[in-house]
Parts: sequence; structure tokens; C-alpha cells
Amino acid sequence: MGLTKIKKKIVFIGGIHGVGKSTLCNSICAHLNAEHHSASELISRIGETNYLSTKRVTNIGKNQDVLITAINKYLGFEKAYLLDGHFCLLNQNGDVAEIPFSTFEAISPVAIVVLFDDPSKIYTRLKERDKERYIISSLSAFQENEINYSKSVASHLNIPYLKANPFVDSEAILKFVAKFL
Repeated sequence: MGLTKIKKKIVFIGGIHGVGKSTLCNSICAHLNAEHHSASELISRIGETNYLSTKRVTNIGKNQDVLITAINKYLGFEKAYLLDGHFCLLNQNGDVAEIPFSTFEAISPVAIVVLFDDPSKIYTRLKERDKERYIISSLSAFQENEINYSKSVASHLNIPYLKANPFVDSEAILKFVAKFL
């Protein structure tokens, strides 16, 4: 399926599972006139859930096509949006896989924020939230891939980029996002 560029006002908030994307987005929306959606929530609204219980995605390409369809269906042109999601996912084998550039070209965000935190803190949040045990070194490697690829995506799209810790840099993130919404 050819992906059509979306011309909506979207700031993409990325980061690995458990880094604090939803918490941050909800806080920003309380201060700005923006609406928050997660990529996984939009994909689920179409009824296409390709996640395994371990956060692995069985068909990343199809998953991203469904995301673009959902954005076109549920997000209008009159609002500003924070879209939280990932630059990399775990495939069905548990390997880190980059989401295709074409997905981000289609989303056409006006700016990117990638979130990071201490992997041991992410581990604790995931253990409490998902009742899953992860390996801290794997979370660290996943996060490093997420950060590196997010820089490539922002460079490829030639859009503003911010790397920040949501629990330390919340004011700086709010100021950055406010410039684009």
C-alpha cells in the first residue's frame, strides 16, 4: 500500500515502552490546546492488533499501514495532536526493528521528541505496569536504537528534534512542543 502524506499538525513523541510517553503527553495537553493519541490506541481502534503479550509485533509493515489509516480516519485538520509511539519495535523474534521511513514521511510530523530514562527505572515501571520482567541490558540497547533511529528520522524529514528525559526536562519539552502546536 502506498502511504499518502498526512498534512495534520502532529508532534511525534517517541520512546521505548515504559519511558513515560503517555504521562508526558497528558501533562502537555493539560497546558496546551492539543489532543493526545497513542499509535497503539489508534491501531486498536481499526481493530488490527498485531501485538503479542511481550510487546512484540508480528507484522510491522502492516501495523504501520493500519496506523496511517487510523490517523486519516480519526484525526482532523482543525486540531493539534501529540502522537506517542515508537521509532523501533520488537519483531516477533524479539529483535529490534526500525519502523520504515515511509511511515514517518506519511505521518509528516512538524517536530519530534524522543524520550529516554535510566533503563533500571524503565524496568521498574514495566514490571509494575505490565507484570513482565525484562532484561535491563536489553532495555538499554532498545533505547539506544530508538534514540539513534529517531535522530535519523528527524534528519531525513528535516524537522526539529529534541531528546529529553520526561521526568527531568518536562518544562523544556513543554516549551519545545508549544512552538509547533
